[in-house]
Amino acid sequence: MSLTALTHRKLATTTSSGTAINNVLDAIWAAVDKDTVVTYADGSSRAFSGPGATGWTWTRVQVSSTTEAVYAVPPGGTMDQRVIIAGRSAAPTPAATMISPDTFPSSGLMIGHQLSAGAFTTWNNSTPFTNARFSGYTRMGPATTTLTAPIQVSIIESQDTIEFELITASGASIYGCGAGGLCDPETSDAADAETDGIRYGVWTAGASVMATTMLANASTGTVFNHGTSAGNNHFYLWRPGLNAVDTVRRMANYTFTPTVQEFTTNSGKFPGVPLYGGGSLSWGGRIREVHMIRPLLNGQVITNGGTIKGYAWSNNITTTND
Repeated sequence: MSLTALTHRKLATTTSSGTAINNVLDAIWAAVDKDTVVTYADGSSRAFSGPGATGWTWTRVQVSSTTEAVYAVPPGGTMDQRVIIAGRSAAPTPAATMISPDTFPSSGLMIGHQLSAGAFTTWNNSTPFTNARFSGYTRMGPATTTLTAPIQVSIIESQDTIEFELITASGASIYGCGAGGLCDPETSDAADAETDGIRYGVWTAGASVMATTMLANASTGTVFNHGTSAGNNHFYLWRPGLNAVDTVRRMANYTFTPTVQEFTTNSGKFPGVPLYGGGSLSWGGRIREVHMIRPLLNGQVITNGGTIKGYAWSNNITTTND
């Protein structure tokens, strides 16, 4: 039995004031601060509670007035999940908990996920929130100081997930990651998911830009896939009810770029191919409301009769790809 479909909503893009890691974190904060960002990019209201709400409540973490992390609380749910994005110019003490094989990236962004979260402690604690179910961090992108300005931040929220992009070099280089209730096992058996029927986790395209063939089977530059080395793309899902994550691979790979005609119906609709993930110990499930579709530019909005149906993710804002 499938879960309730997610509704994705895109926040307005923000631009970092510089390439330092804290500049980029401040740009993330500018995109999400609920006190100032009360609408989405299309002007629709950003609701933080109630049926169908997609607005996450974010908190900025500063040390001596320098931003080192931001974390997010979802608008609903029963699993007390948190998503945290952090970074610092040099390794902190104590050292941040990383998911092997990744190691701490100086001046690089990291993303982590927690279930059954209690109060926030510190971002580099072994568990940033009280209670033990913290995934550890995985890295996203190289050191921000090596990126070509302008550095832009693009974020999509849904009821259970956050998808995140760094867009650099005027849109020619894009890095991506995401976390939350990512997968639907499409079974009601209790052993196959958390108590709410969802498989939670975190994914990243790693230290490399998203590739033209971002849905291929490669250890770098692809999405919802897993490589075995530090800085590779990674995909992790929580083992239901346990304090451990499994590595996950996308269960189909595509090395071609479909034509517009192949993925457009006679009536002008855009069909999508669902994506699935299989874990190292068990089935992960359908990646919720994410599909392979016709070639589009990154950031293009897909509408039907004025209603937003989705947003395009690709590796370039000026050239159409996967």
